[in-house]
Amino acid sequence: NNRMIARAIAAAITTTIGNTFVIRAVAVSSFTTTSAKRAASTSTNMVSKITGMPAGPYPVGVTTIQFDDKNRKDPGNSNKLRGLQTEIWYPANIDEASNKKTKYSDYLGIPDGCSKDEQNRILDIANGPNAMGGYRDGISIEELDDPRRTTWLTDAVRDVSFVKEKKKFPLVLFSHGSGAYRASYSYWTEFLASHGFVVAACDHPGSARFTIVDNAVIVPGGARSKMNSMKLERPKDMITVLDGIERLSSDDDSSMFAGRIDCTNVAVTGMSFGGQTAAEVLEFQDPRIKAAVLQCPAIASSGLNVEWKNRDTPIMVMLGTEDTVIGRYDGNDAARQYVDNHNEDAYLMEIVRGGHVSFTSCEMYDPEYGNGIADKRSCPSQTRPGTTYRPLDIVQQHTMINSYGLAFLNTYLQQKDENREYDQSYLDEKKNHFSTDELIFRKGTTTGK
Repeated sequence: NNRMIARAIAAAITTTIGNTFVIRAVAVSSFTTTSAKRAASTSTNMVSKITGMPAGPYPVGVTTIQFDDKNRKDPGNSNKLRGLQTEIWYPANIDEASNKKTKYSDYLGIPDGCSKDEQNRILDIANGPNAMGGYRDGISIEELDDPRRTTWLTDAVRDVSFVKEKKKFPLVLFSHGSGAYRASYSYWTEFLASHGFVVAACDHPGSARFTIVDNAVIVPGGARSKMNSMKLERPKDMITVLDGIERLSSDDDSSMFAGRIDCTNVAVTGMSFGGQTAAEVLEFQDPRIKAAVLQCPAIASSGLNVEWKNRDTPIMVMLGTEDTVIGRYDGNDAARQYVDNHNEDAYLMEIVRGGHVSFTSCEMYDPEYGNGIADKRSCPSQTRPGTTYRPLDIVQQHTMINSYGLAFLNTYLQQKDENREYDQSYLDEKKNHFSTDELIFRKGTTTGK
């Protein structure tokens, strides 16, 4: 069996600088994968603690934009349009890459010009137990902003200009999980942006634990948070964001994205409820959407015997075998079935010692968050009820997710990988790039039939 890249990397770590591990070359004989051999042949590799992988060739910029759907009313306020606070990560101008990294509070979207009292009121809500304060006892926005205390890592620089390279970049949409937050998946969003994708993630009002729309704070509760409303609105939210970015990227728009994003070459991705959202978006059969990545998707809630119409768009489903959230409702089996019922290219990637929260950056809130994230303790097992398991190191899990995810998106959004590794050949199911004890990778059983 192949050794895990991350295990080999971990054995070679000599020091840590900023948000990266410095990896010194070690003997090639201790590696068996192409990735590991390349790491060994380089005197020094910088492996991000955020993403589990070396960064791509582009610095990462980030900006916050609100998109409004003129054809939908807000379920919580019929006098207003459905508005979506949206984060966009993008390949940035290298000349501005040394600018100050974004702060966590920047993601809140506190309106410019509001009074100190209003800022404090918003921060009090954000620090509450049902918002960011729920990620860990005692955590606060102030702590996450403080460079001396923060556990929040980022390489993104806010509001820098788009990379000068004259070409259009493919778009990846991301949908967060229920009760989550668009910024809590930076291991995925920042990594993809560094490899030449524009990545957009909105907060789904009523489903996000905190968001600001039209300068007003929205937290879960009321009509927006009714399950039928969330199931109906969330897929439409993704199309609203896609349409909004398409307008921004038109050649006659004055934004920095004008002429820079290929909105005919799009992937939809999401985690948990967001994975289900991505599957529902595929049902629209929008010709702009060419691929989808579903991370621990809650598609069992749509019904185990649901007839999905779109079986042709290429998909990759990612699971944690020990997931005790969707696992309680036969969710992993439903997701595997979804892969196997697909007609076109369909892939399953399953982390054996992974859980539901493996597909987040929640280790940056709490290294003992649970359900796939645990530094020192064990987590309840889904496969062996009444017992526990030790999750695989979260950086190693993110290495698995990002390496296969990048290869899939490069393949189906026609990105060229300069290293000629993360492309279609990486998706050969006969080549598990990690230990088969730790990761399952295969194509759908009906693929090609």
